[in-house]
Amino acid sequence: MTPAVMRGLEALLVFALVTILLATTAHSYGLGYDEPVYMSRMQEASAWLRLLRIDPGEALSRDGVSRFWDARSEQQPGFLKLWGAVTTPLVASWLSPLAALRFGTHLLVGLLCASLYVLVAPLWGRLEGIAAVGALITLPRTFAHAHLFALDAPVMAATFISLHFFYLCARERSWWWAAAGAAVWGVALSIKVNAFFVPVIVLPWLALYARDALLPALACGVTLGPLSFMATWPWLWYDTISRLGAYMAFHARHWQIHVTYFGQRLAPAPWHYPIVMTAITTPVVTLIAAVGGAVRMVREPHGEVEGADWRSRWADGGQCRRALAALVGWALLVNLVLNSLPGTPKYNGVRLFQPIFPLLALAAGVGIGWMARWVALKLEERGAALGEATPRIAAALVVLVALALPLRDVLAYHPHQLSYYGPLIGGLSGAAQAGMEPTYWGETYLDGALWLNEHAPPGAVVWIEPPGVEATMRVYQELGLLRTDIRTTAGSDALATADYALFQNKETEFTDDSRRLLQTREPCGVVQEQGVPLLLIFCLTDGGET
Repeated sequence: MTPAVMRGLEALLVFALVTILLATTAHSYGLGYDEPVYMSRMQEASAWLRLLRIDPGEALSRDGVSRFWDARSEQQPGFLKLWGAVTTPLVASWLSPLAALRFGTHLLVGLLCASLYVLVAPLWGRLEGIAAVGALITLPRTFAHAHLFALDAPVMAATFISLHFFYLCARERSWWWAAAGAAVWGVALSIKVNAFFVPVIVLPWLALYARDALLPALACGVTLGPLSFMATWPWLWYDTISRLGAYMAFHARHWQIHVTYFGQRLAPAPWHYPIVMTAITTPVVTLIAAVGGAVRMVREPHGEVEGADWRSRWADGGQCRRALAALVGWALLVNLVLNSLPGTPKYNGVRLFQPIFPLLALAAGVGIGWMARWVALKLEERGAALGEATPRIAAALVVLVALALPLRDVLAYHPHQLSYYGPLIGGLSGAAQAGMEPTYWGETYLDGALWLNEHAPPGAVVWIEPPGVEATMRVYQELGLLRTDIRTTAGSDALATADYALFQNKETEFTDDSRRLLQTREPCGVVQEQGVPLLLIFCLTDGGET
């Protein structure tokens, strides 16, 4: 079996394991604020695909496209809607309804992890490849986002895979890899607008490391990228200029969302928000490993490439590693700088800049492997008395320990990893004391629904804040996760007639009504982590709880 075939099989195994892990744990996570919208649009895309099979002419007509793809209210591109419509039926009979609706995200993150492994393992070794994948999926907040049918994990996957393909374009001076990179970049754009930064990363890097690959990358980027973007969003097939202009204007004028940041209510947060949030929500072991990996990539660029069987246009493995190290470092810098600009939205923890984390995990994997190989080398120097297998076992143990510590955090917070804070700020309790948001995206309302199923009497009326979460509670009823006899209501006037009040612990969403409840009543139900409330339930009537 050739090294290339072996690597492909290993990548396939990584893809399968990660996808299965995410798919079989997705039912534990409540709906994020945006998920009901995307799921509704996915169902419209599914209906459009059915019409396309039955009556292609009608489906492709102006009226057919406008009926199923009207994006004026939310201005989000089409790929994820189409992807969800195709992938959900594949597992609808195997997974829970909630997990099946999210399966498209699980596949994309599985592909991302396979890409990460294939990129790292030939250059530094299998140990580093495994460690890089492990470092990514043991990032608590990234692990949680990887379960959800939202834009953040999919755009993280598509942008990283696009960078991987452009790296291969540079290494091989290949038009085929340039075409693949551009097509996937178009898909990334068709997931979320912030994928625009991929050319900002790729083109200067190519100018330095593979100037003769600039033409393929540019030519494919300006043709296949926009074509891929357009092809996966039927809304743009008619009135293209005006609709594209409305899309760009919508995101240029996107409303600011407030965030609580070190005790201050801000919109937008200051420039350093992405840097600080990355530091305090990443496990310390992973941060240290990433720094070590960066040092290794800079200081140890030479040597053979494990299992190399390609016809590289670069001179040796050292040049390949040097080029990839520069790409990773430059991509990290561009991401952090662009997300730190004054006009860039900054809220919801690390959600809006998820694309930095595969890059961070790559560096961490290289760093973990470096430490593991150093330990193995020291044991080998001790001689044969320790046994021939001892160094290899010790190296594997180093990797396991380095990943076990972040994994412990993932398990400890499950399924509330979106509330994770690391030791640099004293965990979630320290973050709450420092004035940071304990929660932000509404996934804990599922815990509230399950509490109501157990405690609420028949026909109970539940007051929800913010009002938009009423739609989420109705989705829970449709999915069988909230009793259908329970009624939800919202708004100040409705509070007086409710049996319960339910809202998450997010200070920027509190109103006079919720503040009054906090000041005058004790909650009868609390969802919490590390003693910090994430969701509060108040009984408003004497017969509120059975």
